[in-house]
Amino acid sequence: MSLIKSRQTGFTLIEMMVTIAIAALLGLMVVPNLVSMVDSGKTSVLVNKFPQDVAWARNQAVTTQQPVTITLGANNTCTWSTSVGGTVIAEHSMSPSQIAASYPGITCSITGGNTQTLTFDSQGFINTAPTITVTAAQGQTWTLQVLASGSVILNANTAS
Repeated sequence: MSLIKSRQTGFTLIEMMVTIAIAALLGLMVVPNLVSMVDSGKTSVLVNKFPQDVAWARNQAVTTQQPVTITLGANNTCTWSTSVGGTVIAEHSMSPSQIAASYPGITCSITGGNTQTLTFDSQGFINTAPTITVTAAQGQTWTLQVLASGSVILNANTAS
């Protein structure tokens, strides 16, 4: 009678624990960068929404031949309210609750004071031309220059 040795295959408990520990360490290094990247992306969405709403307001003023105002929020809140004939247009505004829910930790500074009102006339021009600096929680900054013509320029040299 011959003895047949059976060879067992698989992983030992120690090999499995070492693999899980290595995966956990790699995860701990990647997650903070991933969270930072997601927050930066959210702030970028906000920075791009403002010029879209300004363009909408300018177009609305020209096509309806009535003034359209955008009131920029006070106290570095990064909020704005767009109104046509005294009626606030919610889809082209950014409320404090929207900022708190979607963009935590961002701040804005506006040249010329905390609150600014942009009033578009029937030709699409505005009365003031502020510069807005948006700072994300991670320290990234974007500068938006609102021109008297109603256009908004994102200064790519300051985006970091």
